[in-house]
Amino acid sequence: MAREKTERVRGASNQSDTYDRIIKYTGLFGGVQGIVALITVVKTKLVSLFLGPTGFGINESFNRTLNLVKSMTDLGVPFSAVKNISECRGRDDTDLLQESILVTRTWSFITAVAGMFVCIILSQLFSYWAFEGDKGYTLSFLLLSPLVAFSAINGGETAIMKGTGMLMQLAKSQLITVALTLCISVPLLWKYRLLGIVPSLVMVSFASMAVTCFYSFRAFKYRIRPFSVATLSKGFGMIRLGMFFTATSFFGAGAFSIIANYLMKYGNAEITGIYSAGYLLISYLGLFVFSAMESDYFPRLSAVNSDKEKINSLVNSQAEVAILLMAPLIVGFIVFLAVIVSLLLTSRFSDAVPMARIAAVGLAFKAMTQPLSYVSLAKGDSRTFMLQEVLYDVVFVLTVLLFFHFWGITMTGTALTVAAMFDMAMVCLITRVRYGVTLSHRAMTVFSVQLPVIAVSWITSSFLDGVWRLVAGIILLFISSAYSFHFLKKHTSFIRFISEKIRNKIGL
Repeated sequence: MAREKTERVRGASNQSDTYDRIIKYTGLFGGVQGIVALITVVKTKLVSLFLGPTGFGINESFNRTLNLVKSMTDLGVPFSAVKNISECRGRDDTDLLQESILVTRTWSFITAVAGMFVCIILSQLFSYWAFEGDKGYTLSFLLLSPLVAFSAINGGETAIMKGTGMLMQLAKSQLITVALTLCISVPLLWKYRLLGIVPSLVMVSFASMAVTCFYSFRAFKYRIRPFSVATLSKGFGMIRLGMFFTATSFFGAGAFSIIANYLMKYGNAEITGIYSAGYLLISYLGLFVFSAMESDYFPRLSAVNSDKEKINSLVNSQAEVAILLMAPLIVGFIVFLAVIVSLLLTSRFSDAVPMARIAAVGLAFKAMTQPLSYVSLAKGDSRTFMLQEVLYDVVFVLTVLLFFHFWGITMTGTALTVAAMFDMAMVCLITRVRYGVTLSHRAMTVFSVQLPVIAVSWITSSFLDGVWRLVAGIILLFISSAYSFHFLKKHTSFIRFISEKIRNKIGL
Protein backbone atom coordinates (compact mmCIF):
# COMPACT_ATOMS: atom_id res chain seq x y z
CA MET A 1 0.00 0.00 0.00
CA ALA A 2 2.79 2.39 0.98
CA ARG A 3 4.69 1.43 -2.16
CA GLU A 4 1.69 2.22 -4.38
CA LYS A 5 1.27 5.58 -2.67
CA THR A 6 4.97 6.35 -3.21
CA GLU A 7 4.67 5.47 -6.90
CA ARG A 8 1.64 7.75 -7.26
CA VAL A 9 3.49 10.61 -5.58
CA ARG A 10 6.52 10.04 -7.81
CA GLY A 11 4.31 9.95 -10.91
CA ALA A 12 2.58 13.18 -9.91
CA SER A 13 5.97 14.79 -9.31
CA ASN A 14 7.25 13.70 -12.73
CA GLN A 15 4.07 15.02 -14.37
CA SER A 16 4.50 18.35 -12.59
CA ASP A 17 8.11 18.55 -13.77
CA THR A 18 6.97 17.88 -17.34
CA TYR A 19 4.35 20.64 -17.17
CA ASP A 20 6.90 23.03 -15.66
CA ARG A 21 9.37 22.34 -18.45
CA ILE A 22 6.75 22.81 -21.17
CA ILE A 23 5.58 26.12 -19.67
CA LYS A 24 9.16 27.31 -19.18
CA TYR A 25 10.26 26.73 -22.77
CA THR A 26 6.94 27.75 -24.29
CA GLY A 27 7.27 31.04 -22.44
CA LEU A 28 10.93 31.36 -23.44
CA PHE A 29 10.50 30.72 -27.16
CA GLY A 30 7.12 32.45 -27.26
CA GLY A 31 8.74 35.55 -25.82
CA VAL A 32 11.60 35.29 -28.30
CA GLN A 33 9.12 34.99 -31.16
CA GLY A 34 7.29 38.06 -29.87
CA ILE A 35 10.49 40.12 -29.87
CA VAL A 36 11.47 38.72 -33.28
CA ALA A 37 8.05 39.61 -34.69
CA LEU A 38 8.26 43.14 -33.27
CA ILE A 39 11.74 43.77 -34.68
CA THR A 40 10.68 42.22 -38.01
CA VAL A 41 7.74 44.64 -38.24
CA VAL A 42 10.06 47.58 -37.54
CA LYS A 43 12.62 46.32 -40.07
CA THR A 44 9.95 45.75 -42.74
CA LYS A 45 8.58 49.26 -42.33
CA LEU A 46 12.06 50.80 -42.54
CA VAL A 47 13.06 48.67 -45.53
CA SER A 48 9.88 49.57 -47.40
CA LEU A 49 10.56 53.25 -46.59
CA PHE A 50 14.18 53.14 -47.83
CA LEU A 51 13.63 50.96 -50.91
CA GLY A 52 10.13 51.91 -52.03
CA PRO A 53 7.78 49.43 -53.74
CA THR A 54 10.30 48.48 -56.46
CA GLY A 55 13.19 47.80 -54.10
CA PHE A 56 10.95 46.01 -51.64
CA GLY A 57 9.73 43.74 -54.45
CA ILE A 58 13.32 42.99 -55.55
CA ASN A 59 14.28 42.13 -51.97
CA GLU A 60 11.29 39.79 -51.60
CA SER A 61 12.06 38.11 -54.95
CA PHE A 62 15.62 37.39 -53.81
CA ASN A 63 14.37 35.99 -50.49
CA ARG A 64 11.71 33.76 -52.07
CA THR A 65 14.12 32.31 -54.62
CA LEU A 66 16.93 31.74 -52.12
CA ASN A 67 14.56 30.08 -49.66
CA LEU A 68 13.53 27.69 -52.41
CA VAL A 69 17.18 26.91 -53.25
CA LYS A 70 17.99 26.35 -49.57
CA SER A 71 15.06 23.97 -49.05
CA MET A 72 16.01 22.05 -52.21
CA THR A 73 19.68 21.63 -51.32
CA ASP A 74 19.83 21.21 -47.54
CA LEU A 75 18.09 17.79 -47.84
CA GLY A 76 16.10 18.47 -44.67
CA VAL A 77 19.19 18.04 -42.46
CA PRO A 78 18.29 20.99 -40.15
CA PHE A 79 15.15 19.08 -39.14
CA SER A 80 15.97 15.39 -39.41
CA ALA A 81 19.30 15.73 -37.58
CA VAL A 82 17.41 16.78 -34.44
CA LYS A 83 15.84 13.31 -34.20
CA ASN A 84 19.16 11.45 -34.57
CA ILE A 85 21.01 13.61 -32.06
CA SER A 86 18.14 13.48 -29.54
CA GLU A 87 18.05 9.67 -29.70
CA CYS A 88 21.81 9.44 -29.06
CA ARG A 89 21.56 11.91 -26.19
CA GLY A 90 18.71 9.89 -24.69
CA ARG A 91 20.94 6.79 -24.55
CA ASP A 92 23.56 8.61 -22.43
CA ASP A 93 26.30 7.43 -24.81
CA THR A 94 28.86 10.22 -25.27
CA ASP A 95 30.70 8.51 -28.12
CA LEU A 96 27.47 7.86 -30.01
CA LEU A 97 26.41 11.47 -29.50
CA GLN A 98 29.75 12.79 -30.79
CA GLU A 99 29.46 10.52 -33.82
CA SER A 100 25.94 11.78 -34.56
CA ILE A 101 27.16 15.39 -34.34
CA LEU A 102 30.07 14.51 -36.68
CA VAL A 103 27.66 13.02 -39.23
CA THR A 104 25.36 16.05 -39.00
CA ARG A 105 28.19 18.52 -39.51
CA THR A 106 29.66 16.51 -42.38
CA TRP A 107 26.36 16.42 -44.26
CA SER A 108 25.69 20.08 -43.47
CA PHE A 109 29.07 20.97 -44.98
CA ILE A 110 28.35 18.90 -48.11
CA THR A 111 24.90 20.44 -48.60
CA ALA A 112 26.40 23.90 -48.01
CA VAL A 113 28.96 23.46 -50.78
CA ALA A 114 26.43 21.81 -53.10
CA GLY A 115 23.84 24.53 -52.51
CA MET A 116 26.35 27.28 -53.20
CA PHE A 117 27.43 25.68 -56.49
CA VAL A 118 23.82 25.13 -57.55
CA CYS A 119 23.19 28.84 -57.00
CA ILE A 120 26.31 29.75 -59.00
CA ILE A 121 25.58 27.41 -61.91
CA LEU A 122 21.88 28.28 -62.14
CA SER A 123 22.18 32.00 -61.32
CA GLN A 124 21.06 33.06 -64.79
CA LEU A 125 18.07 30.72 -64.64
CA PHE A 126 17.10 32.03 -61.18
CA SER A 127 17.29 35.61 -62.47
CA TYR A 128 15.07 34.71 -65.42
CA TRP A 129 12.56 32.87 -63.22
CA ALA A 130 12.42 35.30 -60.28
CA PHE A 131 12.19 38.48 -62.36
CA GLU A 132 9.85 37.36 -65.16
CA GLY A 133 12.37 36.82 -67.94
CA ASP A 134 14.95 39.42 -66.86
CA LYS A 135 18.51 37.99 -66.81
CA GLY A 136 19.94 41.24 -65.47
CA TYR A 137 20.10 39.91 -61.90
CA THR A 138 22.46 37.02 -62.74
CA LEU A 139 25.43 38.73 -61.04
CA SER A 140 23.30 39.37 -57.95
CA PHE A 141 22.52 35.67 -57.61
CA LEU A 142 26.21 34.83 -58.09
CA LEU A 143 27.09 37.18 -55.24
CA LEU A 144 24.26 35.73 -53.11
CA SER A 145 25.47 32.13 -53.51
CA PRO A 146 27.49 32.12 -50.21
CA LEU A 147 24.21 32.85 -48.41
CA VAL A 148 22.97 29.35 -49.29
CA ALA A 149 26.12 27.82 -47.76
CA PHE A 150 25.88 29.96 -44.61
CA SER A 151 22.25 28.91 -44.18
CA ALA A 152 23.06 25.18 -44.47
CA ILE A 153 25.83 25.41 -41.85
CA ASN A 154 23.57 27.46 -39.60
CA GLY A 155 20.77 24.89 -39.95
CA GLY A 156 23.07 22.02 -38.98
CA GLU A 157 24.44 23.79 -35.91
CA THR A 158 20.91 24.80 -34.86
CA ALA A 159 19.87 21.13 -35.10
CA ILE A 160 22.79 20.20 -32.83
CA MET A 161 21.73 22.79 -30.26
CA LYS A 162 18.13 21.54 -30.30
CA GLY A 163 19.09 17.86 -30.15
CA THR A 164 21.51 18.34 -27.25
CA GLY A 165 19.14 20.52 -25.23
CA MET A 166 21.05 23.80 -25.58
CA LEU A 167 17.76 25.69 -25.57
CA MET A 168 18.80 28.74 -23.54
CA GLN A 169 21.76 29.25 -25.87
CA LEU A 170 19.46 28.78 -28.86
CA ALA A 171 17.07 31.45 -27.58
CA LYS A 172 19.98 33.84 -26.97
CA SER A 173 21.36 33.23 -30.45
CA GLN A 174 17.95 33.96 -32.02
CA LEU A 175 17.65 37.25 -30.15
CA ILE A 176 21.19 38.32 -31.02
CA THR A 177 20.63 37.36 -34.66
CA VAL A 178 17.45 39.41 -35.07
CA ALA A 179 19.15 42.40 -33.41
CA LEU A 180 22.15 42.07 -35.75
CA THR A 181 19.76 41.80 -38.70
CA LEU A 182 18.34 45.19 -37.82
CA CYS A 183 21.77 46.74 -37.17
CA ILE A 184 23.29 45.42 -40.43
CA SER A 185 20.48 45.74 -42.96
CA VAL A 186 18.97 49.10 -42.01
CA PRO A 187 22.20 51.20 -42.29
CA LEU A 188 23.20 49.48 -45.55
CA LEU A 189 19.80 49.96 -47.14
CA TRP A 190 19.56 53.53 -45.86
CA LYS A 191 22.97 54.49 -47.31
CA TYR A 192 23.07 52.44 -50.53
CA ARG A 193 19.34 51.83 -51.20
CA LEU A 194 18.98 49.24 -54.01
CA LEU A 195 22.74 48.59 -54.13
CA GLY A 196 22.65 47.61 -50.47
CA ILE A 197 20.18 44.72 -50.90
CA VAL A 198 22.67 41.99 -51.90
CA PRO A 199 25.43 42.83 -49.35
CA SER A 200 22.85 43.18 -46.56
CA LEU A 201 21.39 39.73 -47.29
CA VAL A 202 24.84 38.09 -47.37
CA MET A 203 26.11 39.84 -44.26
CA VAL A 204 22.95 39.07 -42.26
CA SER A 205 23.19 35.39 -43.24
CA PHE A 206 26.86 35.26 -42.24
CA ALA A 207 26.15 36.98 -38.91
CA SER A 208 23.36 34.51 -38.15
CA MET A 209 25.68 31.57 -38.87
CA ALA A 210 28.50 33.09 -36.82
CA VAL A 211 26.30 33.59 -33.74
CA THR A 212 24.94 30.04 -33.89
CA CYS A 213 28.41 28.57 -34.43
CA PHE A 214 29.78 30.58 -31.51
CA TYR A 215 27.46 28.77 -29.07
CA SER A 216 27.60 25.38 -30.79
CA PHE A 217 31.40 25.24 -31.22
CA ARG A 218 31.90 26.10 -27.55
CA ALA A 219 29.97 22.98 -26.56
CA PHE A 220 31.20 20.62 -29.28
CA LYS A 221 34.50 21.00 -31.11
CA TYR A 222 34.02 21.33 -34.86
CA ARG A 223 34.99 18.23 -36.87
CA ILE A 224 33.90 16.98 -40.30
CA ARG A 225 34.81 14.02 -42.54
CA PRO A 226 33.41 14.81 -45.99
CA PHE A 227 35.55 12.13 -47.69
CA SER A 228 34.77 9.30 -45.26
CA VAL A 229 32.40 6.74 -46.81
CA ALA A 230 31.63 5.33 -43.35
CA THR A 231 30.63 8.74 -41.98
CA LEU A 232 28.52 9.57 -45.01
CA SER A 233 26.72 6.21 -44.98
CA LYS A 234 25.70 6.72 -41.35
CA GLY A 235 23.76 9.79 -42.41
CA PHE A 236 21.64 8.08 -45.09
CA GLY A 237 18.73 7.47 -42.70
CA MET A 238 18.80 11.11 -41.63
CA ILE A 239 18.89 12.27 -45.25
CA ARG A 240 15.99 9.98 -46.18
CA LEU A 241 13.79 11.43 -43.41
CA GLY A 242 14.91 14.94 -44.29
CA MET A 243 14.03 14.53 -47.95
CA PHE A 244 10.51 13.38 -47.04
CA PHE A 245 10.19 16.42 -44.79
CA THR A 246 11.41 18.67 -47.62
CA ALA A 247 8.91 17.08 -50.02
CA THR A 248 6.02 17.78 -47.64
CA SER A 249 7.19 21.40 -47.37
CA PHE A 250 6.94 21.68 -51.14
CA PHE A 251 3.40 20.30 -51.02
CA GLY A 252 2.55 22.95 -48.44
CA ALA A 253 4.10 25.71 -50.53
CA GLY A 254 2.21 24.38 -53.56
CA ALA A 255 -1.07 24.53 -51.64
CA PHE A 256 -0.52 28.21 -50.81
CA SER A 257 0.39 28.97 -54.42
CA ILE A 258 -2.79 27.30 -55.74
CA ILE A 259 -4.95 29.31 -53.33
CA ALA A 260 -3.17 32.60 -54.13
CA ASN A 261 -3.50 32.05 -57.88
CA TYR A 262 -7.19 31.13 -57.56
CA LEU A 263 -7.97 34.20 -55.44
CA MET A 264 -6.10 36.40 -57.90
CA LYS A 265 -7.89 34.87 -60.91
CA TYR A 266 -11.44 34.80 -59.53
CA GLY A 267 -11.05 37.75 -57.18
CA ASN A 268 -8.37 40.43 -57.39
CA ALA A 269 -5.11 41.56 -55.81
CA GLU A 270 -6.94 43.21 -52.90
CA ILE A 271 -8.79 40.01 -51.99
CA THR A 272 -5.54 38.04 -52.20
CA GLY A 273 -3.90 40.60 -49.91
CA ILE A 274 -6.74 40.40 -47.39
CA TYR A 275 -6.50 36.60 -47.26
CA SER A 276 -2.70 36.74 -46.91
CA ALA A 277 -2.92 39.33 -44.12
CA GLY A 278 -5.51 37.28 -42.21
CA TYR A 279 -3.49 34.10 -42.57
CA LEU A 280 -0.30 35.89 -41.50
CA LEU A 281 -1.98 37.18 -38.33
CA ILE A 282 -3.13 33.66 -37.44
CA SER A 283 0.35 32.27 -38.10
CA TYR A 284 1.97 34.83 -35.81
CA LEU A 285 -0.52 34.01 -33.05
CA GLY A 286 0.30 30.30 -33.32
CA LEU A 287 4.04 30.95 -33.14
CA PHE A 288 3.79 32.13 -29.52
CA VAL A 289 2.89 28.59 -28.41
CA PHE A 290 3.97 26.30 -31.23
CA SER A 291 7.52 27.65 -31.63
CA ALA A 292 8.68 25.72 -28.54
CA MET A 293 7.46 22.38 -29.92
CA GLU A 294 10.15 22.07 -32.57
CA SER A 295 12.91 23.29 -30.25
CA ASP A 296 12.03 21.42 -27.03
CA TYR A 297 9.16 18.96 -27.50
CA PHE A 298 10.29 17.21 -30.70
CA PRO A 299 13.81 16.41 -29.39
CA ARG A 300 12.36 14.99 -26.15
CA LEU A 301 9.78 12.97 -28.07
CA SER A 302 12.51 11.59 -30.35
CA ALA A 303 14.57 10.54 -27.35
CA VAL A 304 11.75 8.25 -26.07
CA ASN A 305 10.31 7.19 -29.44
CA SER A 306 10.55 3.46 -28.63
CA ASP A 307 8.64 3.70 -25.32
CA LYS A 308 4.88 3.84 -25.97
CA GLU A 309 3.99 4.78 -22.39
CA LYS A 310 6.42 7.70 -22.31
CA ILE A 311 5.27 8.91 -25.74
CA ASN A 312 1.63 8.89 -24.60
CA SER A 313 2.50 10.79 -21.43
CA LEU A 314 4.60 13.39 -23.24
CA VAL A 315 2.07 13.90 -26.06
CA ASN A 316 -0.81 14.45 -23.64
CA SER A 317 1.14 16.77 -21.35
CA GLN A 318 2.13 18.87 -24.36
CA ALA A 319 -1.44 18.91 -25.72
CA GLU A 320 -2.91 19.94 -22.36
CA VAL A 321 -0.48 22.80 -21.85
CA ALA A 322 -0.77 23.89 -25.50
CA ILE A 323 -4.56 24.31 -25.36
CA LEU A 324 -4.44 25.90 -21.89
CA LEU A 325 -1.95 28.53 -23.09
CA MET A 326 -3.46 28.90 -26.54
CA ALA A 327 -7.11 29.35 -25.53
CA PRO A 328 -6.77 32.71 -23.70
CA LEU A 329 -4.57 33.98 -26.53
CA ILE A 330 -7.22 33.00 -29.09
CA VAL A 331 -10.01 34.67 -27.09
CA GLY A 332 -7.97 37.84 -26.63
CA PHE A 333 -7.05 37.81 -30.32
CA ILE A 334 -10.70 37.50 -31.39
CA VAL A 335 -11.86 40.23 -29.00
CA PHE A 336 -9.14 42.78 -29.81
CA LEU A 337 -8.40 41.86 -33.44
CA ALA A 338 -9.79 45.10 -34.88
CA VAL A 339 -7.37 47.08 -32.68
CA ILE A 340 -4.47 44.74 -33.61
CA VAL A 341 -5.12 45.23 -37.33
CA SER A 342 -5.33 49.02 -36.99
CA LEU A 343 -1.97 49.04 -35.16
CA LEU A 344 -0.03 46.55 -37.30
CA LEU A 345 -1.64 47.17 -40.68
CA THR A 346 -4.00 49.85 -42.03
CA SER A 347 -7.75 50.38 -42.34
CA ARG A 348 -7.57 48.92 -45.85
CA PHE A 349 -7.15 45.49 -44.23
CA SER A 350 -10.32 45.75 -42.10
CA ASP A 351 -11.98 43.02 -44.20
CA ALA A 352 -9.38 40.60 -42.86
CA VAL A 353 -10.84 40.94 -39.34
CA PRO A 354 -13.96 38.72 -39.71
CA MET A 355 -11.97 36.19 -41.74
CA ALA A 356 -9.17 35.96 -39.16
CA ARG A 357 -11.61 35.79 -36.22
CA ILE A 358 -13.23 32.53 -37.38
CA ALA A 359 -9.88 31.16 -38.56
CA ALA A 360 -8.52 31.68 -35.04
CA VAL A 361 -10.96 29.05 -33.73
CA GLY A 362 -9.04 26.50 -35.81
CA LEU A 363 -5.92 27.16 -33.71
CA ALA A 364 -7.62 25.36 -30.80
CA PHE A 365 -7.77 22.20 -32.92
CA LYS A 366 -4.20 22.73 -34.07
CA ALA A 367 -3.05 22.98 -30.45
CA MET A 368 -4.33 19.42 -29.91
CA THR A 369 -3.13 18.11 -33.28
CA GLN A 370 0.43 19.44 -33.29
CA PRO A 371 1.79 17.23 -30.47
CA LEU A 372 0.32 14.15 -32.16
CA SER A 373 1.61 15.04 -35.62
CA TYR A 374 5.22 14.91 -34.40
CA VAL A 375 4.92 11.23 -33.37
CA SER A 376 5.46 9.87 -36.88
CA LEU A 377 8.55 12.07 -37.32
CA ALA A 378 9.94 11.10 -33.91
CA LYS A 379 9.63 7.45 -34.92
CA GLY A 380 11.24 8.09 -38.31
CA ASP A 381 8.05 7.02 -40.11
CA SER A 382 8.43 9.49 -42.97
CA ARG A 383 5.76 7.91 -45.20
CA THR A 384 3.05 8.30 -42.57
CA PHE A 385 4.10 11.89 -41.89
CA MET A 386 3.97 12.64 -45.61
CA LEU A 387 0.54 11.00 -45.90
CA GLN A 388 -0.79 13.18 -43.08
CA GLU A 389 0.58 16.37 -44.60
CA VAL A 390 -0.55 15.66 -48.15
CA LEU A 391 -4.09 14.74 -47.06
CA TYR A 392 -4.29 17.92 -45.02
CA ASP A 393 -2.98 20.04 -47.92
CA VAL A 394 -5.60 18.59 -50.26
CA VAL A 395 -8.46 19.26 -47.82
CA PHE A 396 -7.03 22.69 -47.00
CA VAL A 397 -6.99 23.75 -50.66
CA LEU A 398 -10.41 22.28 -51.51
CA THR A 399 -12.17 23.85 -48.51
CA VAL A 400 -10.66 27.30 -49.04
CA LEU A 401 -11.50 27.33 -52.75
CA LEU A 402 -15.05 26.02 -52.23
CA PHE A 403 -15.87 28.38 -49.38
CA PHE A 404 -14.48 31.36 -51.29
CA HIS A 405 -16.39 30.38 -54.45
CA PHE A 406 -19.75 30.12 -52.68
CA TRP A 407 -19.50 32.60 -49.78
CA GLY A 408 -16.62 35.00 -50.38
CA ILE A 409 -13.36 35.94 -48.68
CA THR A 410 -14.71 36.08 -45.11
CA MET A 411 -15.71 32.43 -45.20
CA THR A 412 -12.20 31.33 -46.09
CA GLY A 413 -11.61 31.72 -42.35
CA THR A 414 -14.29 29.08 -41.76
CA ALA A 415 -12.54 26.89 -44.33
CA LEU A 416 -9.30 27.10 -42.33
CA THR A 417 -11.13 25.99 -39.19
CA VAL A 418 -12.87 23.12 -41.03
CA ALA A 419 -9.49 21.98 -42.39
CA ALA A 420 -8.04 22.11 -38.86
CA MET A 421 -10.92 19.97 -37.56
CA PHE A 422 -10.30 17.41 -40.31
CA ASP A 423 -6.57 17.42 -39.52
CA MET A 424 -7.21 16.70 -35.84
CA ALA A 425 -9.60 13.81 -36.63
CA MET A 426 -7.21 12.33 -39.21
CA VAL A 427 -4.05 12.58 -37.09
CA CYS A 428 -5.84 11.21 -34.01
CA LEU A 429 -7.01 8.20 -36.04
CA ILE A 430 -3.62 7.53 -37.66
CA THR A 431 -1.58 7.80 -34.45
CA ARG A 432 -4.07 5.62 -32.58
CA VAL A 433 -4.16 2.84 -35.19
CA ARG A 434 -0.47 2.90 -36.14
CA TYR A 435 1.28 3.71 -32.86
CA GLY A 436 -1.30 3.20 -30.11
CA VAL A 437 -0.97 6.86 -29.07
CA THR A 438 -4.21 8.58 -28.04
CA LEU A 439 -5.33 11.80 -26.41
CA SER A 440 -6.21 11.20 -22.77
CA HIS A 441 -9.55 11.86 -21.09
CA ARG A 442 -8.01 14.79 -19.20
CA ALA A 443 -6.63 16.36 -22.39
CA MET A 444 -10.01 16.07 -24.10
CA THR A 445 -11.75 17.49 -21.01
CA VAL A 446 -9.52 20.56 -21.05
CA PHE A 447 -10.19 20.96 -24.78
CA SER A 448 -13.95 20.51 -24.29
CA VAL A 449 -14.01 23.27 -21.65
CA GLN A 450 -11.97 25.82 -23.61
CA LEU A 451 -13.48 25.26 -27.07
CA PRO A 452 -17.00 26.54 -26.18
CA VAL A 453 -15.48 29.66 -24.58
CA ILE A 454 -13.53 30.31 -27.79
CA ALA A 455 -16.63 29.69 -29.93
CA VAL A 456 -18.78 32.05 -27.83
CA SER A 457 -16.09 34.74 -28.03
CA TRP A 458 -16.29 34.52 -31.83
CA ILE A 459 -20.12 34.74 -31.72
CA THR A 460 -20.16 37.79 -29.43
CA SER A 461 -17.40 39.55 -31.39
CA SER A 462 -19.21 38.90 -34.66
CA PHE A 463 -22.79 39.70 -33.69
CA LEU A 464 -22.64 42.20 -30.80
CA ASP A 465 -21.80 45.87 -31.21
CA GLY A 466 -20.19 48.61 -29.20
CA VAL A 467 -19.61 48.30 -25.48
CA TRP A 468 -21.49 45.01 -25.16
CA ARG A 469 -19.04 43.30 -27.49
CA LEU A 470 -16.13 44.54 -25.40
CA VAL A 471 -17.75 43.60 -22.06
CA ALA A 472 -18.67 40.11 -23.25
CA GLY A 473 -15.20 39.61 -24.71
CA ILE A 474 -13.42 40.64 -21.52
CA ILE A 475 -15.66 38.33 -19.43
CA LEU A 476 -14.90 35.39 -21.75
CA LEU A 477 -11.19 36.21 -21.69
CA PHE A 478 -11.31 36.17 -17.89
CA ILE A 479 -13.13 32.79 -17.86
CA SER A 480 -10.63 31.19 -20.25
CA SER A 481 -7.62 32.62 -18.41
CA ALA A 482 -9.00 31.67 -14.97
CA TYR A 483 -9.60 28.05 -16.03
CA SER A 484 -6.12 27.74 -17.52
CA PHE A 485 -4.53 29.33 -14.47
CA HIS A 486 -6.47 27.09 -12.06
CA PHE A 487 -5.46 23.92 -13.93
CA LEU A 488 -1.81 24.88 -14.26
CA LYS A 489 -1.60 26.07 -10.66
CA LYS A 490 -2.98 22.71 -9.51
CA HIS A 491 -0.56 20.65 -11.59
CA THR A 492 2.63 22.72 -11.77
CA SER A 493 4.99 23.95 -9.08
CA PHE A 494 6.11 26.87 -11.27
CA ILE A 495 2.65 28.48 -11.44
CA ARG A 496 2.09 27.83 -7.71
CA PHE A 497 5.39 29.58 -6.98
CA ILE A 498 4.43 32.61 -9.12
CA SER A 499 0.97 32.70 -7.54
CA GLU A 500 2.38 32.68 -4.02
CA LYS A 501 4.88 35.43 -4.89
CA ILE A 502 2.04 37.62 -6.21
CA ARG A 503 -0.11 36.95 -3.14
CA ASN A 504 2.77 37.84 -0.82
CA LYS A 505 3.40 41.05 -2.75
CA ILE A 506 -0.19 42.23 -2.40
CA GLY A 507 -0.46 41.01 1.18
CA LEU A 508 -3.10 38.28 0.79
